[in-house]
Amino acid sequence: MRRELGRATLKEVAERAGVSIGTASAVFSGKSWVSPDTGSAVRQAAEELGYRPRARRAAAESGMIGFVSWATDMFSPANPYYGPVLFGAQQACAELGMSMTYEVVQPDADRLPLCVERGQVGGLLMLSLAPDRAYLRRILDAGVPCVLLEHAVEELPVDHVRHDDETGGYLATRHLLELGHTGPPPAVITADDRIVPAARRLAGYRRALAEHGLRPDPAYIRRGDFSFETGYEQMAALLALPVPPTAVFCANDESALGALDAMRDRGLRVPHDISVVGYDDVAMAARAAPPLTTIAADKELLGAQAVWHLAQRVRRPGMTSRDTQIAVELVRRQSTAPPPAR
Repeated sequence: MRRELGRATLKEVAERAGVSIGTASAVFSGKSWVSPDTGSAVRQAAEELGYRPRARRAAAESGMIGFVSWATDMFSPANPYYGPVLFGAQQACAELGMSMTYEVVQPDADRLPLCVERGQVGGLLMLSLAPDRAYLRRILDAGVPCVLLEHAVEELPVDHVRHDDETGGYLATRHLLELGHTGPPPAVITADDRIVPAARRLAGYRRALAEHGLRPDPAYIRRGDFSFETGYEQMAALLALPVPPTAVFCANDESALGALDAMRDRGLRVPHDISVVGYDDVAMAARAAPPLTTIAADKELLGAQAVWHLAQRVRRPGMTSRDTQIAVELVRRQSTAPPPAR
């Protein structure tokens, strides 16, 4: 029995035809790589279910875009870093007369974002830990242009918008070295290299050490997950070393705040006993005790720039890819000073 017209979903069509949602979407988008047999099977399933695809042009002309992130605490709007990114994107949408819907997907999800499946958006902003090339390809095959925030994927027609994180890691580490923290060199608390900003900031840390003729000490390179808790844990581990560092670069402000707590709990004074540099310049960094020296990254501009790029890509889907890096700068506050006299 046929479903009532317009009530079936693309997912149901794909299941009946025995193909993925991306392939089914590609049939209706007129992609040339779809075989004639697959196209016939998908169209027959659509006819049997009474499915009528929404025109992607209508979605593009509606002025609606999607903002998609993985369903983790790191990418929550409540996060002190990503909240401003989302706000910047919303402000840019308002200036351009566009609307934005926010959606989270599970990191192991097989389905496309609902806003893509339902043909509701003309473009997508994507934020993730490690982009899945095949997943991104399925979205593009569905006829939805994309802009990636904080990471890049080569050889796909998407734009990338991110901060100049290698320079940021370099500036933070160079600041500590120029203060005299060279014996031992500064430690670093970072995250897994699959998180692209973490890998880039660590590369900047290594570059600054190399310029001063210093080699990174593996014991001084600690990895957490950018959280307050792992900042505390990794700082405690550094302080337990036979020769603790006199300075530490934390690759984000939340872990730096955790590191400050670990020092206070052990009776250490910042910066008299140890110096700390953070990264991101979230709102609470200036109100830390002591106020945190950090790398300022314009979070609202990151979100706004991504929207501006996406608006252009929706209008001109054949554009070549762009990789836009937003400048960062060192903000000196009271958490850094020359090392204590020995």
